[in-house]
Amino acid sequence: MAGPEIRVLGPLRLTLGGREIALGTPMQRAVLGRLIVARGQAVAAERLVDDVWAGAPPPKAASVLQVHIHNLRRLFEPDRPRRAPSRYIVSESSGYALRFPENAVDAWQFEEQLRTYQELISNPDARPLPGERSALLETVLNQWHGPALEAFADAEWAAAEANRLTDLRLTALELNAQAKLELGRSGEVVIELRALFDEHPGREELVRLLATAQYKLGQKLEALTTIRRSREFLSAEFGVDPGPGLRHLETAILTHSTELAVPGGLPVTTEYRAPTAGYCTETPSATGYSAELAELLELAETARTGRLRLAWISGEAGIGKTTLSETVLAALTTTGWTVATGSCPDIDGAPMAWPWAEIHSILDSAAAEQSPAIGGDDAFTLSRKLAQSCRRAAVSAPVAILLEDVHRADTATLQVLRQVVNWLRDEPVLVLATAQRSEAGPGVLNTAAALAQYAATHLELTGLDAAGTRQTAEAAGLAPLGPDLLAQLHARTGGNPLFVRKLAKLLAAHGTMEQVPESVREIIDNRIARLPVGVTEVLQHISIWGAGMELGLLSLTTGSPPDALIDLIAAAEAAGLVGTEGGGRISFEHALIRDAVYLGIPPLRRGRMHWSALELLREHTDSYPASARDPDTLARHAMLGASTETSRAAIEYVRTAAERQMSRRNRGACVRLLRAAVELHDLAGDTAEHAQHADRIELLDTRCALVTALAYDNRHREARAERLRALALAEHLDKDHLRTRSRTTAATFGTEATHAGHFRARALTCWRAPVIWAIREWRTPDHRIRRALSRALADHGPPEPTNASAPALIRLLIAASFEAGLQEYDGEQAMARQALTLARTLGDPELLCAAINAVTYLTFDFGPEFLALTAELERVAGRAGLAEYQALAHFMGYRAAVAHGELREAARLVAHAVEYADEGQLQPLLDLVSCFAATMELLRGEVEPAERLYEQFGRRITRSGIANAAEAKLFCALGTGWARGDLSGLTARLGEIYTLLPGAFGQAYALALVHAGERERARVVYAETAGVREEMYPLLMSALRARAAIALGEMDDIRALYEYLLPHSGTIIGSETGMTVFGPLDTVLAALAAALGDTAAAATHRDSAQEQLARIRIELPIAGNSLLRVA
Repeated sequence: MAGPEIRVLGPLRLTLGGREIALGTPMQRAVLGRLIVARGQAVAAERLVDDVWAGAPPPKAASVLQVHIHNLRRLFEPDRPRRAPSRYIVSESSGYALRFPENAVDAWQFEEQLRTYQELISNPDARPLPGERSALLETVLNQWHGPALEAFADAEWAAAEANRLTDLRLTALELNAQAKLELGRSGEVVIELRALFDEHPGREELVRLLATAQYKLGQKLEALTTIRRSREFLSAEFGVDPGPGLRHLETAILTHSTELAVPGGLPVTTEYRAPTAGYCTETPSATGYSAELAELLELAETARTGRLRLAWISGEAGIGKTTLSETVLAALTTTGWTVATGSCPDIDGAPMAWPWAEIHSILDSAAAEQSPAIGGDDAFTLSRKLAQSCRRAAVSAPVAILLEDVHRADTATLQVLRQVVNWLRDEPVLVLATAQRSEAGPGVLNTAAALAQYAATHLELTGLDAAGTRQTAEAAGLAPLGPDLLAQLHARTGGNPLFVRKLAKLLAAHGTMEQVPESVREIIDNRIARLPVGVTEVLQHISIWGAGMELGLLSLTTGSPPDALIDLIAAAEAAGLVGTEGGGRISFEHALIRDAVYLGIPPLRRGRMHWSALELLREHTDSYPASARDPDTLARHAMLGASTETSRAAIEYVRTAAERQMSRRNRGACVRLLRAAVELHDLAGDTAEHAQHADRIELLDTRCALVTALAYDNRHREARAERLRALALAEHLDKDHLRTRSRTTAATFGTEATHAGHFRARALTCWRAPVIWAIREWRTPDHRIRRALSRALADHGPPEPTNASAPALIRLLIAASFEAGLQEYDGEQAMARQALTLARTLGDPELLCAAINAVTYLTFDFGPEFLALTAELERVAGRAGLAEYQALAHFMGYRAAVAHGELREAARLVAHAVEYADEGQLQPLLDLVSCFAATMELLRGEVEPAERLYEQFGRRITRSGIANAAEAKLFCALGTGWARGDLSGLTARLGEIYTLLPGAFGQAYALALVHAGERERARVVYAETAGVREEMYPLLMSALRARAAIALGEMDDIRALYEYLLPHSGTIIGSETGMTVFGPLDTVLAALAAALGDTAAAATHRDSAQEQLARIRIELPIAGNSLLRVA
């Protein structure tokens, strides 16, 4: 039998003896992928574990890895005798390595073939002809059937190798394109490279080949546009110009160099060719400057009548001048205009009036082959020749000229501009001139003044509006973009399109826009460097104050008189860096400029400047009360300026600001402040065991407050990690308390430290946020927290505590109930109900709401008791003004309404839940509700739209980082698999989770095995999961078991299941999950009745199911209704 062959250049495939073999679980495939990436080198077992499980391996990961290795060896060598060494996966150096031939893995074979090809063509004596080279490369490229390592696109360990292989493929495509050019097959090259160019505009060899092919096809304008777009990309992304190869090609195209002679039979056209739609990178709707665009197009209509019109378009770098101008040109070409563009170079030694040479080249091509050539002429002669070319082109169509970056124009360029505009004043010509006003010298200003009579408009672009910012960000790959994130992005960038694109890419890649992209910093630094001496220092001082500062404060900070500062500020304002308001307040135009300036200050100096600002405010409280009495301002300077000596004082400022933010429900801001407070405690030495006891108690309080803030902010993983740190500290404090208890009074440790384990209880109960979604992973219980909770509950003694200790006991019971697993429902309910009973005797509304939350969050029975608790929670929370628990009450009502099929009521309740939701609650609420749209599609019978919506849900919860995301996505997949009548595709995933959570997924696993044809294994699993737990989705589990029982012929179970499910006729299976549905229960009852031989009952159930679906589909929310918009 032929050995195994693996394909990773596209979908992952394994073939053995010509037959495709299933590769097993995702983890097993990941192990194989990681070994393939190593290319035969040994990978240590520890490294494999760390990579495959992305740094979060499960318990006994090494053993699980061995199982995966064993299974892979069996796949590759099914006939290998036991204990015989494997030929393909060998154990080596405390790890594993693949021992496959080069031609057995397509990625390895591709690389080896490409290397062989490059060795072949490097030999001048044996270099193949172009046709032979192309044929060889086609064979090499045929290895590819999709993206490299497609099956591992989300794995960090695969990214570098995938990029490397992709780069090699591009190299092969470029080599093939070169061979085809030599064969005269330019059309094929253009077709093959155009899409690649859009993806890789900075790949200069690809650009060179595409532009050459376009030129040889007579597409001179397209060729120049290709080079120009590449230049703009390289400049914007990396701040560099194209290399010599591209520059030489551009010059050769402009001068009609003979070295680019077109093969016979393909003459270059001399007729006018309107630029194609690809000439401009933006469509008119994508500029973000709709009013300005309309004005310029109206101006063009005036010019069309035979009156030259000049429009100046100015603004800072990246503001969108070029995009707007090119959009105008793109619109004009559709109405028959001739367009030409030239850009003033930013390099020394460029030829005189170079942009006019570019423009003339285009007009020359558009007008006539006999137009006068430009080369070495003085400005006057050059102007005359340009005017002739322009008039000749204008005979057949109006002409639009774009002159870019006029602030960089040399004297000759400006002279030609003045002369040409004067001479063409009675021609149908539109001239657009772009410039950065802050960098325009006297020559530009004088030229603008001289041409004032022709300048119909002067547009100063100041930034995109919110809609334009959204459009630009989404075009850069950031989607979806919510209103809050849009507002932050717009404020931070000031609507500068370039900055929007940079930050959008940063946000899409890293989930944050707090950084300042290096290219943006360079642009801002260059603008500042051109300003007078002293401006930089002033801007640095302003940046220390964040949002802005008063002129008087700036004078005190710098020690300079206000009059001297005003001139420096005016220079910065003229450069578009800062703005001034009434009352003398100075602030940056947008946050990105401020951060670029701020980050340019050396860190040590920044800290000293912040502390000096804090001291200045303390000294001048009465003069500047708005800043000096603002806790947030004081906290910012304190936490950014604290040193070891001042950290203790800084903590007080930061804690005060955090308490205010928590009271205002600004959880995200509170988290940042409390993290800073913890760091300040560390700076003060409070984390050391020898620190003062009172200081360590204060650190514990800070950590506990941080847990609550993180929980409220929906950052559950971080909250759990922080709670563990708080617990470790609390246990140390309890030991200190026990050691000294015999020598001192309880007052030494605070009046509350009167019983054993007091600090431990404080740490365990510091999670004070409502719980909507499970806050722990079902697969991996936190044994340290559970043991600590057991000890803390034991410390409280009998279940009837004194009134003083009742709140602590209630909170411990609530915390313990939230830590219970799916298999511990009875124990969880017992603790939660005891907490509820005690809470009802105390009159503390927050405690009572928390206890109701504990009783209901893991309940799947939405009967009268659940509805009564929901009403009680809404009533208590409403009276106490606890908005976060009001949101929870409405969400509970939504769950019940969905379970009962009351879809309109569900829409109303979820809208209320969103209305009351805390900022941290909103994300999990929307995540869960987003399933509802998919559920509606399943009820309509539309499986494919449901799958697409579930994919969106999966991406949302993955981004959110919620617990049990894999299980939630699996539930959704079960719903669509059930709708298709086939769960076999989920067999591997269900088998993997069945070993960890058999009670939750055993019934589904048994049915999936039936669908996969593994009936014997299905019988084993079916027997292992006998009986259905009443507490966890009993109707759904019974329906799954019923389908398996029918397939396996388990008549006793079929009879029992029919009797159990019959009272629930008329319900929708799975609606209680809140995530998916499995259709009418009567469909399952019909199948059970048919299996029992009761054809009449089966027919009745089938009719009931059809009637129920028809009724539900009438009531289903239509697309776009309020609930689906929320989702």
